Amino acid sequence: MNLAHKNCKKNSPVAAVYLHIPFCQHKCPFCSFAVIRDRERFHEKYILGMIDEIKKRAEWMGAKQSFYDKKYTGQKLLKSIYFGGGTPSSLRITEVDILLSQVRNFFPCSDDIEISFEMNPEDVNPEYLCGLAEIGVTRISLGGQSFQSLSLKKLGRLHSVLELRKAVKDIICSAINNWNIDLMFGIPEQSITMFKKDVEEALSYNPSHISLYGLEIHEKTPFGKNKQIIKWDSEHQQQYEEMYLWAIERLEKSGLFQYEVSNFSQKNMESFNNLLVWSGNEYLGFGVGAHSYVSQTRWSNKRSLKIYQKHLEENTWPVEFEEQLQQKELAAESLMLALRQTKGINVEQWQTRFGSLWENQQFDILNELCDTGRAFWKGQQLCLTSKGMLLADRITVELMPPSISKL
Repeated sequence: MNLAHKNCKKNSPVAAVYLHIPFCQHKCPFCSFAVIRDRERFHEKYILGMIDEIKKRAEWMGAKQSFYDKKYTGQKLLKSIYFGGGTPSSLRITEVDILLSQVRNFFPCSDDIEISFEMNPEDVNPEYLCGLAEIGVTRISLGGQSFQSLSLKKLGRLHSVLELRKAVKDIICSAINNWNIDLMFGIPEQSITMFKKDVEEALSYNPSHISLYGLEIHEKTPFGKNKQIIKWDSEHQQQYEEMYLWAIERLEKSGLFQYEVSNFSQKNMESFNNLLVWSGNEYLGFGVGAHSYVSQTRWSNKRSLKIYQKHLEENTWPVEFEEQLQQKELAAESLMLALRQTKGINVEQWQTRFGSLWENQQFDILNELCDTGRAFWKGQQLCLTSKGMLLADRITVELMPPSISKL
C-alpha cells in the first residue's frame, strides 16, 4: 500500500480513537463482538476501507473546525489510540504501522499519547513485540483469561497455559513496560480456588494493570444458547460475588488499585483510553462494529464486513445505529460512568448540571445503600463500595430522579 500522508488539522477534536480489527482464528463461544474468521487476503481491503473512513471522518470533523475552536472543551491533541478486536495481533507490523500513520496524520497526537494494542498469547513473540515498540505502541493488553487448562477449554480459547506463560515472559523482556492482562471469573466449572490461583500467578509477573471480567452470557452467542451454561451462571452468583470481592482485596494488597469496576492498576498506570471514555470525552471508532461519540451523538458501525465495505465504496457512512442523546440519556450516562469509577460522583454538581434534584425516594435508596455497605460518602463524592460495584448499573437506574426519568 502506497499512501501519501498529509496532516490536515491543527488540533484533534477528539481525545481518543478506537481501531477495530475483527479478524480471529476462532470465535470464542462467549464473544458478542463483531468478528470474522481471519483470512490474510481480507486484510488489505479492510485496512484501505478503514483508512477511507478515517479520512472521511477527519474531513467531516474539519468542516466543523470553527465550531470546535470556539466551543470544544475537550482535549486539543489525541491522547489515546486503542487497537481492539477481534485480534489486532492478526495483522502484520507493516499493516499496523499504516493504520497508525493515518490516524496520526489526521488527528495530531499528544507527546505522551498512549497507544494500546490487544494481543492473543499465541501471537506474542519477541520479534512482533519489537516491531510494535518501533512503530510507537506503548501498551500491551494480553487476553490471557486463565492459567488453568480447564477454564481455557471451557472458554474455547486457542492458546495453552504454556503459551500464555511464554507470552507473559516475552512481554516482560520487551521494550514495552506498560502491560495489562485480562482474567475472567464466573467461568463454567471454575472453582474459587482455581480463580485465586489465576490471580496469584498473574500477580507473580508484576503487571502494571489487570482487568477482571466476570463472564457475561449474551443471548445470541453459543453460550447464550446453551441451557447448561445458563443454569450454571444462575446457580453460582454467590460464588461470582465472592471471587470478585476477594480479588479486589488481594489486588489492592499487591499494589494494584481499583479505579473502575473491572480495572486495577499500579499508581499512575491507568489506561488512558478507559479514563478518557469514562470521563465523558468524545471519541471516534473506526472499523466494523466500532462505536463513536461526538457532539452528544452516539453511533455504531455496521457489523458485517461486506456491508461496511460496500458503504465506503458508495461514499456513504457505514452506520448501523445513531442516536442524539437527550437530557435524560446524558444524565443517566453521566451518573453511570461516574458510579463505575472508584472516585464516584459529586451529586450536587450532577444535579446542577442536569437541573434536577433528588427526591426523598432517591435519598431513601442511598441511605439503604450506605447502611448495607454498598455505598459511602467521601467528602462531596458519592462512591460505591466493592459490593456496590457489582450492582452499579441497577443502582444507576434506582438513583435517577423521577423528573429526569419521565423526560
